[in-house]
Amino acid sequence: MMWPVSPRPHLRSVVEIVLYGDVLDPWAWIAERRISLAADGFHGRFTTLRHAPLPRRWEPRAPTTAERRARARELQRAAREPDAPPLSPALWSDAGIAPLGSAPALIAVAAARLGGDAAAEHLRAVLREAALVEGIDVSRRDVIIELAARAGLNLARFLPALEASATERALLDEIGRARELGVDRGPALVIDDDWLVRGLRSLRDYRLLFKRYLAVRAGTSVEHTVH
Repeated sequence: MMWPVSPRPHLRSVVEIVLYGDVLDPWAWIAERRISLAADGFHGRFTTLRHAPLPRRWEPRAPTTAERRARARELQRAAREPDAPPLSPALWSDAGIAPLGSAPALIAVAAARLGGDAAAEHLRAVLREAALVEGIDVSRRDVIIELAARAGLNLARFLPALEASATERALLDEIGRARELGVDRGPALVIDDDWLVRGLRSLRDYRLLFKRYLAVRAGTSVEHTVH
C-alpha cells in the first residue's frame, strides 16, 4: 500500500536505512545480513545500516511452556534459511535459562551507546550471539556485565548508565517514536523515513526495493510505502 507525500526540498545525497528489531529475534539477524549485502551493491547510495530497538516483550515475565516451544521452533525454522547464522534453540529448550524479556538487553545496548555507536553495536552483536547461538540468558544482570566486559566496554562508564533510569526512559521514547512511524513488529526496515518494509524479505527483494526507492526518489515526488 502506498500514498504520495509532499516532496522534501532538501533530499540527502545518501539514503538512511534503519532496521527495527529485537536482540532475541533471529529474523532480524537474517534481515540485517541481507539488507547490508543489498545496500552494498549500490556503491554508497545508502548509509551503513543503523539498528533501532523494537522489543518483542518489554515487561519481565517467565515464558510459558507453549511460548518456549514456539520460540524453539522459530529458531529451528530460522536456522534453515540458507544464509542464517548458526542459530540454536537452546535458549528456549532448557527451563532454567529462558530470558524473562527483552528489556534488559536493549537497555544494555542503550547504555553502551555512551561509549559511541561502535561500542553499542558491538555489545548488541555479542548479546545476540550469546542468546541465539550459545543459549545464554541475556536478561540477567550478571550475564550482561560479563558480556559487556567481553565486548571490551569501559565498565566504569557502562555500569552507571546501565543503572540510570534516564537510560530506560530514553529507550522507551525511541520505541515510542518507532510506533509513531507505524513500526509495530520486527524486523522492520525504514528507508529514509519514507518507506516501511515489514517482515523478513529475500536478498533479491531488498535489492529491488532499494532500486525502486532510488528510482522514485529521483522523480518529482516521493512516495510513502508500507509493505
